[in-house]
Amino acid sequence: MTQEAIAAAGNTEAPAYLTLVQLGYSVDRDGEERWIAKKGTLELVADCPLELLGLSLMRNERGPRWQADDHEIAEFLTQFYPSAGRP
Repeated sequence: MTQEAIAAAGNTEAPAYLTLVQLGYSVDRDGEERWIAKKGTLELVADCPLELLGLSLMRNERGPRWQADDHEIAEFLTQFYPSAGRP
């Protein structure tokens, strides 16, 4: 069986937009710089539809208290930036 792979590229922008619309977001652009998705009182702002989709998933999964706490940040830095904070 072949493994499926999807890479963030130009061909993911339209499907990301369509997914946001299916999830009930209205999506618009603020000039040429930012993309904005709105649903109820929630507003997401990003550089592209794929980033908006990521923000919507993060907010959906983590809830209104989506921010990482100090312990979670420390674990993230240790795993992916082991030399962070070290001379």
